[in-house]
Amino acid sequence: MNIKNITKLLKAYFYENWQNDLIFGFVIVMAISLFSMLISPFDAGVGNIAAVILMIYYPCRLFSKLHNSSSRMHYLMIPASNAEKVVTGMFLANIYYVLGVMLFLSIGILLGYGINKIFNPDIEATPNLFKYVFFSSSLSILEFYTWIAFTFFAAIYFRKSPFWKLLLTGFLILIVFITVMAATVWLNAKSVLPAGSLYRNYIKTESYVLTGSDWLPYVFCCIAIVYCYAMSFLRMKETEV
Repeated sequence: MNIKNITKLLKAYFYENWQNDLIFGFVIVMAISLFSMLISPFDAGVGNIAAVILMIYYPCRLFSKLHNSSSRMHYLMIPASNAEKVVTGMFLANIYYVLGVMLFLSIGILLGYGINKIFNPDIEATPNLFKYVFFSSSLSILEFYTWIAFTFFAAIYFRKSPFWKLLLTGFLILIVFITVMAATVWLNAKSVLPAGSLYRNYIKTESYVLTGSDWLPYVFCCIAIVYCYAMSFLRMKETEV
């Protein structure tokens, strides 16, 4: 990979898209968080939800040129390797847009607090921005970036409507998972419980703790992130072919 090519890709992106990112992303988050604070002081939950949705959806906007045949050809003809394009997209999706959204979210919260303070001087509390940050733990951060990785791969893999196809795929996988788990529990209960007592109520007297359950979500998220970005590289190469 050539750092100069990545720099040129970033410059080209900002030159073409900074207004869209500002108006249809950052300003929207700031306005929603500000309005939320004005309606209900010290409650920016709606702004947080909007910020999460915009950040997870952003990779679909980032690779929107791949969803049209003419613009896809133009994008693939840019003098940069597939790896450089994917790495540039990873930087934009995971660092640039996340920091931008969080910055304008904080600005909206502070503006809302300031306006409330002007009209309600009795308010003594100061806004604790950390309270409004949706990253409540290291696991929630990892889960958030896992969702971005899923959307990133879907934006490259699916030719049209990647976000909705991703949601549909996730819903189908969830249905299959619930069905398999329900069937497994039913079969285990049928093989362990006495005949004719399968549908009776029992009082749970023992609890079991799965060893390693604390770190399993971290491992799953890390594997999912690596897998999605690795497949994104491969899919981008296939798209060029």
